[in-house]
Amino acid sequence: MHDWRETSETSETENTTDSETENTVETSGSCQVRSLWKFKLDPSLHRCWTCLGAVCVIVLSSLGTLLIGARGDMGDISYYLRYHADMDFLILMACTAVAACGAMWVWCHASTPHLLQASGFLVLNWIEGLTYTSWIIAFFSGNIETGYFLLDLKVVLHVCEIVMLQILVQNRLQSIWPALNQPRCGVWLNRILWAELALLTLGTLALIPDAIQRGKLGILMYIALAAFALFIPCCFVIWMLLVFATLCRVLTIFHAAQQMAQGVSFESGKALRRSRRAALLQGLGLVISLASTCTLVLSFVNALLGIVDVADTFTELAQCVNLVTHTIGVILLSGAYRFWGRVAENHTSTDSCSCFKSVRPVRQVRPTREIVGSEWEAITQELAGRGISVQELLLFYRRLGKDVMLSYRPNVHTTNDVVRQAIIPMTAANGSSYAQLVNRGEPKMPQKMVTHNWSNLFRDLLASVIADALEEHTFELVSALLSDEVGINALEQMIQVQGNLEDVYWICAFAVNQHSGICGANPRADVDPVTMLPHPVCSCGTPKFFNSTPPLNQHGESIHCEMNKFDDMMSFLACRDVSFAEVVAVDASLELFSRAWCMAELFEAHRMGMTQILLVRNKDTLLRRQHMLEGLRVQDMKASRQQDVDVILAKIPNKDAFNQRLRSLILDRNVGLLTAWKQADSLQQIEQLSHVLKWARLSTSVEDGLQVWQNWV
Repeated sequence: MHDWRETSETSETENTTDSETENTVETSGSCQVRSLWKFKLDPSLHRCWTCLGAVCVIVLSSLGTLLIGARGDMGDISYYLRYHADMDFLILMACTAVAACGAMWVWCHASTPHLLQASGFLVLNWIEGLTYTSWIIAFFSGNIETGYFLLDLKVVLHVCEIVMLQILVQNRLQSIWPALNQPRCGVWLNRILWAELALLTLGTLALIPDAIQRGKLGILMYIALAAFALFIPCCFVIWMLLVFATLCRVLTIFHAAQQMAQGVSFESGKALRRSRRAALLQGLGLVISLASTCTLVLSFVNALLGIVDVADTFTELAQCVNLVTHTIGVILLSGAYRFWGRVAENHTSTDSCSCFKSVRPVRQVRPTREIVGSEWEAITQELAGRGISVQELLLFYRRLGKDVMLSYRPNVHTTNDVVRQAIIPMTAANGSSYAQLVNRGEPKMPQKMVTHNWSNLFRDLLASVIADALEEHTFELVSALLSDEVGINALEQMIQVQGNLEDVYWICAFAVNQHSGICGANPRADVDPVTMLPHPVCSCGTPKFFNSTPPLNQHGESIHCEMNKFDDMMSFLACRDVSFAEVVAVDASLELFSRAWCMAELFEAHRMGMTQILLVRNKDTLLRRQHMLEGLRVQDMKASRQQDVDVILAKIPNKDAFNQRLRSLILDRNVGLLTAWKQADSLQQIEQLSHVLKWARLSTSVEDGLQVWQNWV
């Protein structure tokens, strides 16, 4: 058994340090955000400073680039602008300025990593335009060596631009692959991109000697030409076909879902229309960017083959089109167009986007379990092997209200009611846990364990498990689908399509043998909330083992009791499988955080570095009630049996330090469970397209998919 003394004492020191180094905290309603500055500018003043800074960057960068082309001679620039600058060149300068403004505007509104990456691509697009402009000045000013260098730089920048555009698109599609249930497409796109990067590196290295020693078209130059003119375009074309095929499938799925949901509900129709429109806009942005890239590549290939001159009008116009269309296309692709007319966000504040918060990585080092005794260890391992699949959970749920627990109402009965009136009666003849019954005594190792409180609706417990299997962050829609038979059928079909029907979870209500513990008494006189009859008491006669029932180990703990081995069981499973995770099924009233065993499991999973997945009913419930968690104290927590509370409290000598560490685990603005959930959910909401797309794909893949849109929330 793990003793929390060391953890509590260590956490006291850590929290003291954290409190001393914490930045200024500003309160807004019930939420607190950390600011890196002692003051914040007025939004209108901040916009002025941002615009002024962007203008200065544009002017200074443009002037510096022109000076490079003229080798620092302002006279050459003046001479060229006076005698050689034609309308094509002036259009090129204007398009370069448009690219610069677009890059600075997106950067000023880059409140997410994706937008920041999009602004980086637009900056590269702008630099490429400046390089080409500088090359033209160098060419007409007679600076041949500088011109050759800038031309080589222009080629490298353009290839880098192609690769960065691909990275930007792949990051945008990252949430699409799980929605389409096609992770291998993303893998193949990554492989193609890595091949392009390798060829780009090879070609660039081959260009370096040629840039140093002109006049000889050596073998290195041929390698560079082959890399840039043949292999990289081939990889790019294959990549582009895969992306377009993906976009076509997305639009096809949305069209089919719209046809299915037509006239069903206003909310579902609105979500589908909004998502399809977003897909069309982002697809349009991608098409525009790729088309302009291909046009520019074609113009330079013609120049290299001698068909046109590098400074020809066609090439200059192709460069102009590339600059403007890349700017428009990436603004559409990244979704930055939604910020038009809004005040720019302050990059120095972390309250604009949780994505910028520093999050410590989850520790993957597993603890070495203490062998308390061979019999203790054997019972622990046997308990750990009582997983239950999603399919078995659905089969059990279907029986409620039919041939088992006839009074069952999904929106009324709790897990405690179901355990007392369904699980215990169904397993009485065998005197075993439900998992042992359905698994026929064979061990079934779980992939995840579920932390939940028995006062939560049983429907919501099952909805949390299914939502996790479907990679959702909230379970409200799943809970609505579980309220009738048609919805259950639709869910089962969708989980089967997703390929997660055989996922195995460890749930105490099904894994623990209730007949060796609580079945023989109803100490709190609990009643069925529908019939108002007391919960039945089992007369199976199975021996009961509680915390202090002999035989005891050296710590005074009952060896045969299954309810005192949860932390050892978690440790065993975590050591056995590094990907073993904890699903935290949070009830609508957040009562889970006041239950002693739930908090013990949360803390133990965190101590062992397990991945912790928070499932809540909906975002509004969490935001509205999270202030209730600010005063968490382990001394105030409850359990069904007082002796469980006593056992947990006995392991915590420094309770104040433990409380502080517990609140940090849940509420910390950098690494807390709620912060991690908000980050994951905000990513899902930002990528609302992929969220709706997943349900659109699942609903169009099953017979009863219409239920999704009838229950859409």
